[in-house]
Amino acid sequence: MHVLLYEPDLLFSSQIESAARRHGYEVKLITAFPELVEALKDPSFQIVIVNLDSIHDIDALGALTGSPGRQLIGYYSHVESKIAESAKRVGFDTVLPRRAFALKLNDLLGAGN
Repeated sequence: MHVLLYEPDLLFSSQIESAARRHGYEVKLITAFPELVEALKDPSFQIVIVNLDSIHDIDALGALTGSPGRQLIGYYSHVESKIAESAKRVGFDTVLPRRAFALKLNDLLGAGN
């Protein structure tokens, strides 16, 4: 099982990668938006985790997010609630403030197995 992780903050990404590996996932880390757009074309990623604060044009992901069986998880800083609405509009299944995401990460990864 494969996880695609878009997180420019390498410290936080290492926490997510560790949790995903504990659940048996292989993780591909992306730190630049153009790489994310390209990687989303690959249907082998069952889970996509995205730091929504790092995306300036979430609508650009709309056509690329939908893939049968793919779970889309986005997180954002609590002050950016409008980005949550946009993420849901383009097809994200789960959108959480960053703190809630960190607390629920193991549950979210366990649900994907």
